[in-house]
Parts: sequence; C-alpha cells; structure tokens
Amino acid sequence: MKDKNLWLYGIIAFTILFIASAIIFRVLNVEILPSQFYGALIGVVITAIITVFLLHGQTANEEKREQNIKIFEKKQDVYHEFLDNLKEIIKDGEITISAQGKNADLSSNVDELKDLLFQLGYIQMHTSEENTNQVFERVSKIIQLMNDFNSDGKDKQKFLPKFYASLSEQLFGIVSILKSDLYKIETNTIPKNRIEDLLRECDLFIDNEEFDKYEVQNYFWNELQKQLKYKGYDIEEKDFRQDVNEFYARARNRHRWYGFKFPIYTTKENEIIHFSIQVENNYYYGFVKPKVKTDNPEIVQIIQQVSSNFAQTDWWYGWKFSDRYDLDFWKLNSSEFERLKHPRKREQLLSDIANEIDMYIVKFKQIAKQNNL
Repeated sequence: MKDKNLWLYGIIAFTILFIASAIIFRVLNVEILPSQFYGALIGVVITAIITVFLLHGQTANEEKREQNIKIFEKKQDVYHEFLDNLKEIIKDGEITISAQGKNADLSSNVDELKDLLFQLGYIQMHTSEENTNQVFERVSKIIQLMNDFNSDGKDKQKFLPKFYASLSEQLFGIVSILKSDLYKIETNTIPKNRIEDLLRECDLFIDNEEFDKYEVQNYFWNELQKQLKYKGYDIEEKDFRQDVNEFYARARNRHRWYGFKFPIYTTKENEIIHFSIQVENNYYYGFVKPKVKTDNPEIVQIIQQVSSNFAQTDWWYGWKFSDRYDLDFWKLNSSEFERLKHPRKREQLLSDIANEIDMYIVKFKQIAKQNNL
C-alpha cells in the first residue's frame, strides 16, 4: 500500500511540475525548442511512471489470482480427502478409537477419531467458523446415528430405512456446505422424508415396518373414488374415516358392508341401474338392486353375459370379488397389500382395480344398448 501511494504521489508531483513549467515558459516567452524539449522530457517521465505503476498493479493482480487458484485447489483436496475419510468411517459402521483398554497396543490400533479431528481442523483452516460448526454438527449426528443403529441389535432391519434416510440427510448437508464454500453456489439439502420416499420408490430397501391399516384402507377408498371419477362416472365422494374406524373397532358384530355406489345406466322404463363397491372382509363389487328382492330377469341375463361369475342375491342383480386384486382388509394377509403400502406402486394398484371395474361396466352398457334395455 505504501509503494502504491509513493507512485501516486510521484505522478501528481510530475504532473504539477509539467503544468507549472508550461505556464512559466509561456509567461517568460522562452524559446519554443527548449520548452518543447522540456515538455517532452516531463511527458516521457510521467508515461514511464504510469507504465511502471500499471505493470506493478498487473503483477500484483496476477500474484493474487495465482494465490487464489492455489488456495481453491488446496481447499478441493482438503474437502475431498475429508469426505473420503468420512466414507471409510461410514463403511465400517463405526468410528475406531485407539487404546480402548489397559492392554491396548497403541502402535497397531487405527484411531479414526483423531484423523477425523485433524480433517476438521484442516476444514477450519480453509472456511468460516460458521461452516466449520455446521460440518462438525452433522458429523456428530452421523456418528450418533451409527452408534444408535449398532445398539439396536435384533431390530436393525426394522430401522434400516430410517437409518439410511437420516444418514443421507446429514451427508448431503455436509456436501451442500462444502459446495457452497467452494463454488459460491447456494444449495439446499434434500429433506429426510423425500430421501426416504426416493429410496422406497427405487426399491433400495424393504420397508419392514407394520403399515397403518386405517391409513391403508382410507387410501383405498379415496383413491378408488378418484380413479373412477377420472373415467367419467358421477360419483359423490364420501369420507370413509368413520366407517374404517368402526370396521377395526371390534371383532364381534363389527361394522361391515359399507362402500359407495354410482349410476351407470338408465333403462327404457327409467330405472337407474347403480354399480357399487363394498367391503365385508374383502372388497367386492357389482350391480345393486333399487329395492330388496327386486326381480328383473332381463338385467340379470345381461350381467351373466358380462361374466358368469356375478352372483344374484336379494340385494344384488350380480356381485363378485375382484378377479386378480385380492385385498382382505380384516386379516391383512393378501399379497396385494405389498403394493398398497408402497408409495409408488399403490396408485398403480388402484388404477388396475378401477380399470377392472370399468371394463365390466362398459361391457354391461354395450350389451344393454344392443338389447334395447
């Protein structure tokens, strides 16, 4: 800074000298040649000073730029080495500490904790105190996660999904902090619940936790109504939460035979035929009668042409269980529950069920029109 000021003062002094000499030569009527020579000499000196000043500034900038490049490259090496060491610790599933006993051999034990502390020290050397604290906190949480997971014993498999989701959240958080410091790009870490959903959707682990039977059955009714509405059916959506709660409330005289219905066809006698989906243990569906023991052989005959698996009762022109998508909501042991509790597969399951129902309705309407029902 002192050198810079010295050059600046020199330029100012020579500029003042040049202006003053020009005025003196003019006032005293000095001959043109000496004044021009003197002016040129002063100009050369000033030009030389400015050139040296600019070169000095350029050299300083290049040195600073080269220094910043070296610092950036060193920070990259330090951050990458830190992540490599952290990876080795996570691969072990625990952090190794030397001399954990009276007869411990200090020369043969690997002390990952000391190495990690030194790595955190290197990080502190290259980044702000705030970033260092954030990285340290997340590393501490990773170590705590591993300790908790290792102490679970028999229940490890049960907690595996949440362990990986929490571990990923902390690891991505560390990477986000280091990335922001290196490249000046602000990024948010991926939320834990989003990581958990992504892992499930990719089938990277099996979710062994018991699913919520209330939540699962409510989803079934809500999504099925939505899927059928998408197909154009006039459905007045119903909230099944109370029905589901009463369904699982007691084993004797429990709540059953509930569901929803919607119109699908109007006969030439203006009878509106409704289709209904209901549940006892399993769900089932079919064509309901407007009144108990209503008799209409023509409608029953058409339904039998649609599928002979439809059975007539006092309440139904024809009902049946699903062809392929068995769901026993009472025993909860059907294979399709694996799809129903899966975040990605459950929607496709309900779409398949809705397509099956729609296929029978469409077929019924086609035959009914042909028979001029």
